[in-house]
Amino acid sequence: MSSHTTLTTSLAKERSAAGCLPPVLVEPLLDNPDRIRDLARNNGPFYQPGRYLVDGAAADDAGAGASKAKVEVPKGIVGPVFRGDWSTEGVTHLAGTEDLLTLPGFVDNAKAMCGTEVVVPEQVFVNLTAPSGGQPFSHTDIPVFLGIDRSNAPGWLLIAMGASRLFEAERITIITAVSWFYHGERGFFRYWPTGRDADSVRHEAMFNTAVVGDNDFMHHKVERTGASGARAPEGMTIDSILDFDGTQWVISDDGVELVRYDEPEIRLSLSWKARVYGSEAERVSCESAIAEGRGASIEEVLRRFDAALDEPLAADPAMGREALTSPELRDQLFAKFFPYVLD
Repeated sequence: MSSHTTLTTSLAKERSAAGCLPPVLVEPLLDNPDRIRDLARNNGPFYQPGRYLVDGAAADDAGAGASKAKVEVPKGIVGPVFRGDWSTEGVTHLAGTEDLLTLPGFVDNAKAMCGTEVVVPEQVFVNLTAPSGGQPFSHTDIPVFLGIDRSNAPGWLLIAMGASRLFEAERITIITAVSWFYHGERGFFRYWPTGRDADSVRHEAMFNTAVVGDNDFMHHKVERTGASGARAPEGMTIDSILDFDGTQWVISDDGVELVRYDEPEIRLSLSWKARVYGSEAERVSCESAIAEGRGASIEEVLRRFDAALDEPLAADPAMGREALTSPELRDQLFAKFFPYVLD
């Protein structure tokens, strides 16, 4: 496997003391923030982000054509949160969102945070959360590695790679901006800017603000959304969807309506992600390594896990990519690493 370059190493040194790079608060973010909810209302349906953990593709595509009877997933990844991908791999999918990929409030703060001019925006997506209790534990985001990312590996493998810290030499630095467009009750964002064992910060301004952060390392969570006692609806599966019918938001599953919500009750957050490099030469080096197949290989990833785990790996590393179809391997890595990362 190829080693990653200077930026990952330098950032790792800064993180060793604080746990992550210091985040930046942005407020206000947009001149016309109401358009974000307009875009969401007019461009559903939205899907369970847990689909990433099944196939690794965008939530809209992951598990496409498979019913809930065919896609078995750990119960914990099904919840009242729904995803829509507006840009992936730098390509905008939804007209009217082109500017969000290069929004100065995101790009300029990412540059300042990392002390570099080389920021490559790649992803814009929205999460819509129905009234429910808060996330039971903090988490960090799904990471990206040299040669292995969401385009060619399932989310559960990337989660395990990041949480294990066995692949830091191949990790690509990702900066994430999370912004909010929600006037409803609570839905606060809590994060740990100086490490999970230190004090947390509760961000309560949930409309037209953003936190630009090192979310692959900075623990964070969503607190209760809606009134006290709010609970997720019964009957949801990995195939449940959320859509706006012109009047209300509706969660349904296999064509069966589960619950309705008034428009302001749905918490909307918009996230932006970018790859960050220490120099243009570093960016070219990393992208060339990926294009030439000099990044991480699935076989080597599985061999490292096999050597590090206290129990035998649930799939033969020599199987390579075929091993990723093993539910036993997925569940084994989930059981060890899932509590620490999720988004």
